[in-house]
Amino acid sequence: MSQAVDPRAAFTGFVRAVSARAQTPIGYLVLTVTLMLGFYSVLYQPYDPLSWPGTWLLAYLEVSARSSAALLTLFGESVSLSGTQVLGRFPFVVVLDCAALDAQALFAAAVLAFPVQAWKRVAGLLGGLVLIFGINTLRLVALYFAGVRSLDLFHTLHEEVFVFVIIACVCLLFFGWARWARGAAAISEVGAARAA
Repeated sequence: MSQAVDPRAAFTGFVRAVSARAQTPIGYLVLTVTLMLGFYSVLYQPYDPLSWPGTWLLAYLEVSARSSAALLTLFGESVSLSGTQVLGRFPFVVVLDCAALDAQALFAAAVLAFPVQAWKRVAGLLGGLVLIFGINTLRLVALYFAGVRSLDLFHTLHEEVFVFVIIACVCLLFFGWARWARGAAAISEVGAARAA
């Protein structure tokens, strides 16, 4: 006779096992890469535009276009929107590769695999994703002005410089968050040891 399995207990056991493995550098790296590959495989599926993932991705691209157009307007540019297209002196289209979702997936994988309390992961994830979105919006605005000035400058910034800038920003955000998350944990452990 088989025993009934409690799904919550099974999930909790799985999370504990994964967290225990993430305590080692190799375990953390393996978990981060696994999560990143999972996120990338979900992100880069050829979705039907009418499916919920397809409509969600399109909505995200439209929000990215709208944000960059709003910032361009603040800088005095006369731009208009048509879906994911920003029309102005240098028209451009926000496509999946321009939305920094891959950078957000990398950041999310690194944060979710990091062995700290869940609330710190959630705080880091939400804050980091918003900051990466903002950095990418600034990148789109800078590319617009580069394109107005020179097509060569646009291509250099778009294909060579900003790829590394975004990844560097993701790394800095992660290391800053990890230091805060570990520092807060270390401070609370010292306080608990002194109180005992």
